[in-house]
Order: sequence, then C-alpha cells, then structure tokens
Amino acid sequence: MSEQTAPSSAGRGRGAETAVPPRQARSVLAGVLVATLLVSFDLLAAAAAMPELRRDLELERAVALPVAASVLGVALAVPVAARASARGPRLALLVAAALLVLAGGVAVTLAPGPTGLDGDASASVLAVGLGRLAQGVGAGALVVGAGAALVTTVPTELQVRVQAALVLVTGVGAVLGALAGGLLADQVGGWRAVPLLSAALAVVALVLLRSVRARPRTSAPRSPAAGPSSWAVLRQRGVLLGAVVGAVVGTTALLALVQTVLFLELTPPLVRAAVLVAGVLAGLVGVVAATAALARVGRAPAVAQTGTVGAVVAAAGLLLVAWLVLDGPPLALLPVVLVGLGLGAVVQGTGLVVSLLAPEGSEREATAALGAARRLGGVMAALLVLLLPLFGVLDGSGPTPEGLLTPVVGVGGTLLLLALVPLLGVLPRQGEQRHPPRA
Repeated sequence: MSEQTAPSSAGRGRGAETAVPPRQARSVLAGVLVATLLVSFDLLAAAAAMPELRRDLELERAVALPVAASVLGVALAVPVAARASARGPRLALLVAAALLVLAGGVAVTLAPGPTGLDGDASASVLAVGLGRLAQGVGAGALVVGAGAALVTTVPTELQVRVQAALVLVTGVGAVLGALAGGLLADQVGGWRAVPLLSAALAVVALVLLRSVRARPRTSAPRSPAAGPSSWAVLRQRGVLLGAVVGAVVGTTALLALVQTVLFLELTPPLVRAAVLVAGVLAGLVGVVAATAALARVGRAPAVAQTGTVGAVVAAAGLLLVAWLVLDGPPLALLPVVLVGLGLGAVVQGTGLVVSLLAPEGSEREATAALGAARRLGGVMAALLVLLLPLFGVLDGSGPTPEGLLTPVVGVGGTLLLLALVPLLGVLPRQGEQRHPPRA
C-alpha cells in the first residue's frame, strides 16, 4: 500500500558520468535502498501505532492525522526535491531532509498529552500534525535525492536491476514498518518511539550518501536525445489513461489503509500489524502475478485483463473492508488480502502496459508520470480523511467522525475501482506496443 518514488530525471539516460570508486558506489547504492525503505517503513509504522497514539492523546476528530500528514508531506517534497536535484544529488538537500525527519520525529515523540477539555487538544494536534508533515517532507526529499545519486553514481547497466530491486525494498520496508509499529505500540507509551525509528533510518541513509556531489553548472548539458518531460508525455493517450488509473489507486490504497486501522483499533497492536503485513505481502504477490501474466500474453489485447481482474478483486476487498471487518481480525484478513492483491496487479499491469505504449525514449518519464498520479491520489485521500471527520458528532446524535468514513470507503472507493474496468479494457489499444514484456 505504499508507493515507489522514481529517481530524479537528472542524468537521464547517461548513467554514471565519471568513474566512481567501487566502495563509494556500494555506499551510495546502500543509501538508495535505505532511503527507499524509509518511505514505506515510516507510513506503515505510523499506521500500525495510530490507534494507541489517538487514545493516549485523546484525539477524537484527527482520526488519521499521523498517516495523512505524512502522505501530504511526501507529495509536497517530491517535485521540489526533483527540481533541486536537476543537476544531480545535492548533499545540502540530503542533510536538510534527514534533519526534517529527525525534528519531526522528536516533535511527535514529545507531543503533549490531553488537557482534560472537550475536543482535540490544539497542542497535541499541532505537534503530531506538523511533526508527521515534516517527516513526510524529509522522507520524500531524501528518496528523490537518493534517486539522483543512483543515476549519477551507479553504472547504467546496473540501474535497471536496482530499479527492480527497489520495488521489493518498498515491500520489505512496509512489512518491517508494520511489525515495528505493532511491537512498540504493544508497550505502554511505546508509540512515542515509532517516529524515532524513521529518524534513525534517515540518519543511516545520510551517512551512506555523504559522498555525493552535484555536477558543476557548466557541465553535462541536457542531451538533445533526452525524452520529453513527465507533463509532456501525458499528451499520449495511453499514458494519460494510465495516470488516471494511478490516481484512483493512490486514493483507494490510502482509504483502505486508514479504514482497516480504524476498524481494528481495539485489537491488539500485533494482530493489527499482522493484518497490515498480510495486505502488503498480497500486494507483492499481485505485482509478481501481473508481471508473469503480461509476459505470457505479450502483444495480445488481453494484456489489459491483468489490471481489469485486479480492479475487480480490489473493489470486492475494499467493500468488505468497509462493511465486514467489524466482525474481527479473522474476517479482516481476507478483505485486506484482496485489496492488496488487486491493487498490486493494477499498479504493475498498468505500469507495464504504459511502458510499452509510451513514445520511444520516454519510458522513464511515463513511469514518473504514473508515480506523480499515485501521489496525487494519495493527497486527495489524505485531505478526505483529515477533513471529513470534522463533520462527525461526539454526543451520539449522529455519525461519529470514524463513521463518516465508512460509506466513503465502502461505496465511493468501490465505485472508483469498478470505473477502472472499462478504462483498463481500452488502455492497450491506445497505441502500438513496440515490444512485448519478457518473462
């Protein structure tokens, strides 16, 4: 349920411009992996520990503040950091990003307790909201800066393999984050240590990336053969439709995560973490299954069916998350697995099809456009889970803040996913596929 941020377009297609000592290259590669792991680790750890944070601080309306603020922070940081890294990785950017993650973690850890007055305490809301926003900004900037280091330091022939490994690292980070959040939240006040784990990872990534430097302003001009920007590539209909799919996936994934955590808030933290881990692992299975299916069908129009089936499966799971998970963790496991499996298939299926339809030389820009669309979807979902609970009532005379989210997730999210079915059906017919995927 988390997403991978594409590296900066700096050095597009050129790879490492100068010879880099093997030891430095290994250090940078390790830093890229840690920075990538940080984003998904931070999100899932915060989600697993969110109910305990809410109970200790008595947050009644800020039902998803730790998760939503982080998602907004990442979305804000990525385009700014990408522009700052246009000439390659900047050590100053990486240092500032790590400091933001650290400062945000300290702010959440030291968040003041409830004041005894009705409603959410302003000091608690500000500490958690701004702290998690800072951690999201820092994590987003760090992973973009690390991506720029990957392009300029790691040899071109290895970058494709590394990019494939980053998908696995993202899943590993989500699994470790959910488990760490559940383990710490199981202790009294243990949720306060969760943000510090992200800070520790950020410091480790910074140490590993400390040797990176931006290129001089007068060197490495943009190659005339470089592909178009991520915005320009959206003019291709297949890429545009893929971006719409990405936005829907980003929205529904965050809604499903928040809804699952809220419905399982009274369960033991480790049980809640186990359910989240099952969803993440199911997403990885969906990615692998979609890759295998697309490699088998090749150029055939049936290539769209992987994403189509995934959308239907995810819609069924999301509906069950909203309405049946109340019966307890055993029943919660199946719908969360269905959501993860379906969304994984949709993301991978769409990404592979779009990479085949994108104009020659613009595959990386097309992939970046899909990532931006998923982040945009996450922003819309984050704003929804932040604002909608404000209209709930606490005296029992109407829907509670959490209760207002149920129909939105169950009905709205399901309809969005089902709307993707015809769109995914026409996606592979939006242009000529230059080459089939290989097994």
